[in-house]
Parts: sequence; C-alpha cells; structure tokens
Amino acid sequence: MKRAALFFDRSYVDAHFCYTELAKHLADDGYMVDLYHLTNPYNSPPVFFDDRIRVFNFPLSKFQKIEFWTKIQFYKDFKYSVAFGTPVKGIWLAYKVAKKQNIPLIYLADEIINPETKHFKGIDYEKDKRKDIKANNYAIATIALSERRYLYQKKVNSLSDTHKYFVIPNAPAGKSEKLKSNYFRDVFNIKDLKPIVLFIGSINWKLAKQIFEDTKEFKNKDYHIIFHGRSKNQMGDEDHPFIKISDTPLPSYLINYAFSSADIALVLYDKSSLAEAENGETGGKIGTYLKNNLPVIAGNLELFKDFESNNVGVFWDGLENIDKIITKTLSEKDKLCKNISSYYEKNYNYSNYFKKLRDFLDEDI
Repeated sequence: MKRAALFFDRSYVDAHFCYTELAKHLADDGYMVDLYHLTNPYNSPPVFFDDRIRVFNFPLSKFQKIEFWTKIQFYKDFKYSVAFGTPVKGIWLAYKVAKKQNIPLIYLADEIINPETKHFKGIDYEKDKRKDIKANNYAIATIALSERRYLYQKKVNSLSDTHKYFVIPNAPAGKSEKLKSNYFRDVFNIKDLKPIVLFIGSINWKLAKQIFEDTKEFKNKDYHIIFHGRSKNQMGDEDHPFIKISDTPLPSYLINYAFSSADIALVLYDKSSLAEAENGETGGKIGTYLKNNLPVIAGNLELFKDFESNNVGVFWDGLENIDKIITKTLSEKDKLCKNISSYYEKNYNYSNYFKKLRDFLDEDI
C-alpha cells in the first residue's frame, strides 16, 4: 500500500487549499496520507471526513519526537512511499524521514524563505536557510505555486536547471460556481439585499488597514463590507462603524459555502511590501474567490492588472477612492462573472494542475 507523509509546519492548514487539496488528491490516487501540522489556540485542526487521511500534531516536544521516530523506525503503517514538506521545519523533518526510510522527497514551496524579507518568525536565517537549500536540492521535485515564484525560488535556493518542478496553484479543485448561500448574511443578520464586498486576510496589511480607516466615516452605502480573518487573532479588537468583522475561522469544508454568500471580493497586497509583493499572486484567497464566481478588486501589484485585462476583476492602484472602485465593480459585476469560469479553469483549478504530478508519482514511485 502506498503511503504519503505531509509535513506542514503551519497552524492554519485547513484554510489553505495548497495543503488540503494535496492530501485529498493523493488519497484519491491510492495513497494513505498522514498529515502533520502545528496547532495553536486560534485555528482548528484540518478535517477531511476521509479514513484515508490521518492527521497528527507536528512533533515538537522531546516526548513527541521520541514517539514520532519510534513509529518511523518500527511501525509498519508509518513506513512511507514519499514525503512532502514545507519550509523550513517541515521540509527538514521530511528530509530526515526520506533519508531514514530511503524514499523520495518533494518540496512544497508554499513560501520562499528569503533572508532579505525576514518575515518568518522563529527561525535562524543563517542555519535554517542552509538546511532549506540542502533539502530543496535533495528533493526529487518541487511543487511551486506559480511559475514566477519558482524562478525566484530557483535563484534563492541555488537549484539546478534540471531540477524537476510542478506549478500547482493555491486554489480549490472543481469548476467555478456560485453556491446558494446566505452564510455572511446569517452571521451578521443582514436583512436587506445589498451586495456584500468580502475581504479575507489580515487587517495588518497596508491596503486593508487603509480601507479600514477610510471607511470609518461611511454611513449608508449601497453595499456591505465584511472583513474575515482565518485566525481569531488577525482582526484585532477594534470595532468599526461600517465594516463588519468576522473572526471565526472557517474549516475547509465551509470555505466555498461562505465565500459564495458574497458578491465581489478584495485582493489586497501592496507593492511597497517585499513580502506581499513576493507572495501576493499565490494567495489562496484569489483562487477561492474565483472558484465561487466572485469578481475581484485587486491592488496594487502590477501583475494584478491581468484580472482587469481578462475581465474578471478591477485593478486598484491603492490611491483612487475605494468607494468609487467598489461602485464601479458592482456595476460591472454581471459582465465580469461571465468570464470567471473559463479564466478559473485555465489558471486555478487544482485538479488540472495536479495531473502532471500524479503521473510523475505513478511512474517514479
């Protein structure tokens, strides 16, 4: 029986499709899947409702590590066929398991550890970056979330021209469709029929904070704005007179249902932030918005102009009045929605991109 180990040193696994879809697609391809993740009081553990997928805590304490390595060495149902890991601690543990069990290693580049950015907490950049580079070069392949991101990673991690990689977007599987849902209307007891403008992310991002401040004087608009954080600690404690704040983390099986209750969505990454500029295009919210047929307002990375040129959204430079941008997007909503399905299918549908990795695993493992 084929077994896959997924080592994700992340505490928000259930909020990102690059993790959950990988586990589900591997299970559908005949693997028993063990997913290791971090826990914290702000995020619920991932739930799959699938006996083929087991979920474990990432081994951190001395006792947990002893138990983990005992199972890796002596237990038959912890003998894996392939290991996947995220940088830095995840890929390093996956690397050690792969070496111990003499199995292939695949590097999941959900983030790029760049010493210039230094937005990763709890790592030693000199020591851990060397480990990251070593593990990435040892891996038989890399999963990158975009082509541009891989080219950057190739440079940062000194990968060879022959290193195998697969671009698989951080997005859901399945066709783009808007579910029948009143999730946010029910949560906030919204009785009117005004459209909902949805933002998923942290209030600490520059453009999100800008909208948060600029809308404090808003009174009765023809729409509602909802800010939703994937973690209970992302939205702060400040009340807002216009924006409705949602801080209850959504499990993966509710994400599409919740998103579908909105009408348009905000993609807020600022080009003045190196971390946001590097990671913005691969944010999981983008594919999920489009999966649920939501036109996007995207600012202000230059590459986001692609949404406007393909008529699935509106580009926002971060300077123009946000009320005008929202009003414009809502007026064009029906036209934009007609183009989302084909755009999503070509650029985001996880299943379409997983096929090449599946064939590679079937041939080489």
